[in-house]
Amino acid sequence: MNAVRAELPPQLSPEPFALRCADGRELAANWFSATSRRGVIVLSGGTGFPQTFYFKLAAYCAERGFDALVYDYRGMARSAPADLASEKTTMSDWGLFDMRAALNAAARRAQGAPIATLGHSIGGQLLGLLDNHALARTHVHIATSVGYWRWEHAPFRYLAWWFWHVHGPLMLATKGYVPSGGGWKGLALPRGVYEEWRRWCLRPTHFGPDLATYLSGNVFADIRAPLLTVGFTDDPIATRRTVEALFPFFPNVQREMRWYSPQDAGVKRIGHEGFFSSRHRDKLWRPVLDWIEQKLGAPA
Repeated sequence: MNAVRAELPPQLSPEPFALRCADGRELAANWFSATSRRGVIVLSGGTGFPQTFYFKLAAYCAERGFDALVYDYRGMARSAPADLASEKTTMSDWGLFDMRAALNAAARRAQGAPIATLGHSIGGQLLGLLDNHALARTHVHIATSVGYWRWEHAPFRYLAWWFWHVHGPLMLATKGYVPSGGGWKGLALPRGVYEEWRRWCLRPTHFGPDLATYLSGNVFADIRAPLLTVGFTDDPIATRRTVEALFPFFPNVQREMRWYSPQDAGVKRIGHEGFFSSRHRDKLWRPVLDWIEQKLGAPA
């Protein structure tokens, strides 16, 4: 984290704090303060990405007048125990506890300023588990989709097959968690996170069946706020098919969909995570923040 912090202007350096969840769990979090606050943005990351991956976007939000909250889910990065095999969390806990806690903390600190959420991948999927979603006036999904591996682009989907059928199960059997490596480039994953994610990604209905059972308290259909979905034509995971397959889970949002190609951004690749590179501040970040400003009624 220190290396990333050193790259940021001193006035945009984050304030670290402990984010306390309803079940008593504390998460590592950081708050970026704008000089003149016009709103607050809660950044919820993708699976396997540390909060530091989003620091430069958070700093840009602060430049634009929006305080930003970033954090590590339980079991991930600085919110993980030293012995990851002992971690009992599941992926849905990130929505049921961690994302709810982040939004509550943002509301307390916002002091009446309008709030938006911005979720990358799973950070957007699990929005429907937030019973406090109405604290935010608008939402953004970046590279957010269902994870059904057969609908992902080749050759990535063959790597996904390997991850779900060979590497992940083997690592659980030998280590009790899924470490980085062996084709998996993200952070190490606790058993419960991997197993729930695996179940969702091996069926086209994703978490659909679970919304009628242990996730029956979900609020997907209750969310009616404006939602901007941003996708990238070269993303092998959030493809047009997998992105659009998520739409029925949010039947009542006021959706706007935007697709960008690498050519639109003047680069060779964007992929699943490239949006968060600071080289995209003008061609990708700016229009997203412009949209948030418009929806929150916070003109420049």
